[in-house]
Amino acid sequence: MPLLRDADRRELETLFARQLEHPVTLRFYTQRESPLVLPAQECQTCRETGELLAEIAALSPKLSVERHDFVAEAEQARQLGVDHIPAILFEGQARGRLRYFGVPAGYEFAVLIGAILDVSRGTTELAPATRQQLAALPGPVHLKVLVTPT
Repeated sequence: MPLLRDADRRELETLFARQLEHPVTLRFYTQRESPLVLPAQECQTCRETGELLAEIAALSPKLSVERHDFVAEAEQARQLGVDHIPAILFEGQARGRLRYFGVPAGYEFAVLIGAILDVSRGTTELAPATRQQLAALPGPVHLKVLVTPT
């Protein structure tokens, strides 16, 4: 059963057709599904996140999903700053590294779509004054935004 409604799917197809400039790869770190349930190692939202990403990627030829096993590719995950799952790394025209942890559901769905568009363009819609302030920072910034489902 699809996670996206037909109307949402059509709207996203139109949005992507108009605004995706360059290809975007969503590197999805998850765990291999197992018939055995190990509570300490179970990713509660990995399956749903993977299904959602697959549905979104199917809406544009400029989108693709690479699935990575968090356990089997632990060294690579560590090097990329992936320390828990589900995790999505956005690759496109943007500089730097954008990571999203958790399931992008509810209000966070708009964040996912916005990130895809920004990475495709290689820029954001930040105001010039904000860009100047960010450019003046002395070094890289690690920013975490925490949300809770309501």
